[in-house]
Amino acid sequence: MSVKVETMTDATAKYQLTISRNEAKGGVKKILTRKSKRLEVTIPAGVKTGNLVKLSGALQTTDGYYGDILIQIKVKRRFHPGAIAGIAIICFFVVMYALPDYGIENRGYIYDDGAIECGGDGEPIVLVDNRDATNPTYAELVAFIVEDTTNLNHFVDGRPDGYYVCADFAEDVHNNAEAAGIRAAWVGVNFEDNNEGHALNAFETTDKGLVYIDCVGSDTIAYLEEGREYGRIDIAQAKSPSYSFYQEYIHKWQEFETRFEAYNNEVAEYNREIAGKVYIIGSTEEMRISAWEARLEEEKQELDRLSKELGEGQYKYAGIVEDIYIHWEGKG
Repeated sequence: MSVKVETMTDATAKYQLTISRNEAKGGVKKILTRKSKRLEVTIPAGVKTGNLVKLSGALQTTDGYYGDILIQIKVKRRFHPGAIAGIAIICFFVVMYALPDYGIENRGYIYDDGAIECGGDGEPIVLVDNRDATNPTYAELVAFIVEDTTNLNHFVDGRPDGYYVCADFAEDVHNNAEAAGIRAAWVGVNFEDNNEGHALNAFETTDKGLVYIDCVGSDTIAYLEEGREYGRIDIAQAKSPSYSFYQEYIHKWQEFETRFEAYNNEVAEYNREIAGKVYIIGSTEEMRISAWEARLEEEKQELDRLSKELGEGQYKYAGIVEDIYIHWEGKG
């Protein structure tokens, strides 16, 4: 939860207060600090982004003269790390801060309903755009992502090591790509079936269209369509950015798991069959067992091939995509 000062006009101070979805749903009390004075703010249940809460006459307490404090509510999307770790609460205390003025045209913030998106530490996400950056080919994009080391950063969700969440991963990938001359976007996602959001990146490739990249924990192609499951495939196994490829990939995984279970069951049956027995070479029983063993070895080799094709494993379920917000550049 964060607070920022917006304006001061005619004895009315305006603030912006960011709260979680759960807080917006059930209502919450927060502490607003102004000029070393602490005010308790009661946020009613059911507020939405853009709603105003008025503290009538509050400036009399904080500033010594009559005036109101208006608080604009922003319901914050919580960023979800996917299969890597739990999400951090963005801020634990009400903090007033002044946004830095970079004075550089190609730096900017990400706005959502008039509020600024923040990283895990509560500080604004800053996109550094390269006005000379261009759209890459798919191969150029993959080469950059593999070379970039953002995926090696650790997801950190609290003290004593601080905060570094998916919003920060996406910020770093964006800025590193732009510095390398590759046009990039910072992407925010909401899910239908949970209160957590997620952040990642998008690139408009010249040969395969829009490609989503999620580098939280590992380099992956992400698969997004509103109303469908959020998907990830390791970049080495992702042969296409299309959602249909992701569906085919999941189907292959399901088939692999079914075959692998059947293989293990048959191996157990084979071991029970030969336990303690001696077979005469050339006998009918020995030929039957030899053919069975050869068939199991052939299936093992096929399963090994499929395992290499599919990668080490599937990513945990993240949710059904509800909204996708693509930010190609920051705003001052």
